[in-house]
Amino acid sequence: MPRIAFVAAALLMAGCSPSAPPPVAYPSDAQISAALETQFASDRNSAAARELIRTLGGDKGKLRFQIHHVIYRQGAYEARYDAVLVMGQSGAQSLQALYASMIPEAERTKLPEASVLAYETWLKQQAEALKKTSAPQAAALNNTLEMLGKCYRDLQAGAEVPVMLGLGALISPERNGLYAEKLALPDTTARCLPA
Repeated sequence: MPRIAFVAAALLMAGCSPSAPPPVAYPSDAQISAALETQFASDRNSAAARELIRTLGGDKGKLRFQIHHVIYRQGAYEARYDAVLVMGQSGAQSLQALYASMIPEAERTKLPEASVLAYETWLKQQAEALKKTSAPQAAALNNTLEMLGKCYRDLQAGAEVPVMLGLGALISPERNGLYAEKLALPDTTARCLPA
């Protein structure tokens, strides 16, 4: 009998003990992406990045955020993600627009045609000329041209290019949804972007 009474008392006490905390409700990848898109669109420090994305992706190009990890941190969430450029135009159009922006207008108007090949040839000639005065700048320009060509030359509209890897943001609840705040992470790397 005492054993039964002990078990009954234990069950009664268990019923009175405070319940376990409710499970954490994680935001969906779509909700996190929406918060990141809002942050990117409104951050004045990202104006140059937005312009570069528009040049490389075209008017219909956009960033897609690929969420990898979401960690709960005392009322907020830390998201780890990559930024992927969804091309709104062909890679050749992207290179033509980017290379045109790298050539002074006075020089660009002297070129026989407005093409990727003409712009790339002019930029390679500049790199060759730079070897005499600044070998590191010449090497950087040549490396940039080679990297951009590999990344974009053969792409079609709709293709995806990972441009930033290892990004992080703190995602906090706010009255109108979620608020994203960029985190500086040591392992963030840029790919397929001019230096």
